[in-house]
Amino acid sequence: MMDIEKVRELFPITKEKIYLNHASTGPLTTKARNAIETFLDIEMEGNITEELFEDVEETREFAARLLGVDADEIAFVKNTSQGLIIPINALNWEKGTNVVLRKGGFPANIYPWMYILPDIEKKYVELKGSENFIEKCFSVVDDNTRAITVDWVDYLTGEQVDLEKLGDFCRKRGILLFVDGIQGLGAIKIDLSRIKVDFFSSGASKWLFGPLGIGILYISKMVLDRLKLTNTGWLSAEWDDLHNFSVLPSLKNSAARYEEGTKNFIGIYGFRENIKLMLETGPEKIEKRIFCLRDRLINGLREKGCEILSPLSKKKGSGIVTFKPVRTTSEKLAEELTEKKIIVSLREGWIRVSPHFYNTEDEIKELLNNV
Repeated sequence: MMDIEKVRELFPITKEKIYLNHASTGPLTTKARNAIETFLDIEMEGNITEELFEDVEETREFAARLLGVDADEIAFVKNTSQGLIIPINALNWEKGTNVVLRKGGFPANIYPWMYILPDIEKKYVELKGSENFIEKCFSVVDDNTRAITVDWVDYLTGEQVDLEKLGDFCRKRGILLFVDGIQGLGAIKIDLSRIKVDFFSSGASKWLFGPLGIGILYISKMVLDRLKLTNTGWLSAEWDDLHNFSVLPSLKNSAARYEEGTKNFIGIYGFRENIKLMLETGPEKIEKRIFCLRDRLINGLREKGCEILSPLSKKKGSGIVTFKPVRTTSEKLAEELTEKKIIVSLREGWIRVSPHFYNTEDEIKELLNNV
């Protein structure tokens, strides 16, 4: 059984605030901070050795376990955007082909397609009311569709896309599937070994508790050979001896070939501790805990007569619950909650709440008491 009080000791923010804003930015754990300080001491004392690269590879192994994939399918990136940009740039895009996107999705999964591929047709799927994204997506696909790109979890509504169903559809038709996974990874268990996704990118800054400026890119080994060698640098190569540069080795036959130079060791050291926490706690247990808090929140909001934008079913839902209050405006309520140190987000006239597994039922109750 999960010891919530023990887990909460890793989050000093719980002593000052009721923090329910993980869809925005997750708070750093004490474990991650201590690991970052350890690396800073190493750098300050000039003890940079090849052992640091062993720590990087251990972090890669942990990240692969979190996604259910092989370590050689994982690359470290700065953020979700970079993880999408790399494969977009590395693929050959023939004239006359098209890409399917979600209109109104998060901009990180829109801007790269607009400006990197200005000559490739974009087919935007726009949802109205209770329309199903996948069904509408299927309706716009044609023989020239080269890729579909989706947000696994919508940043506003929290609606979850059925990646297994979408992946099967894409694989049967030879369509590449790109996924912005940042609003799901860390909150919802995923196993990409059985889901047919080609590229999956997620920064660490939200449900994975940071640090800022680090993330992971999954490149399926089935498509690696189809990618051009963009942003190739000296650390894209398979070095056996970092003291002899007279002979240039061949490039890595893995996603790590896109890590062109010196890595974000500060980010990786902190990230490693947060992934370890996820794995030790258990992704399935974390998801179960988040959905338990979600149910309590939704039931309480419904009792108060609030308008709920998020899906009510678990199958379509996520860690995000978005609503409008009855007694006041969303803007006013957001101000009131902030004053009481209950941290949520105001998004497009809605209140967005995103609890994590270390939050408590009492914290959800306190939020509801103020709605």
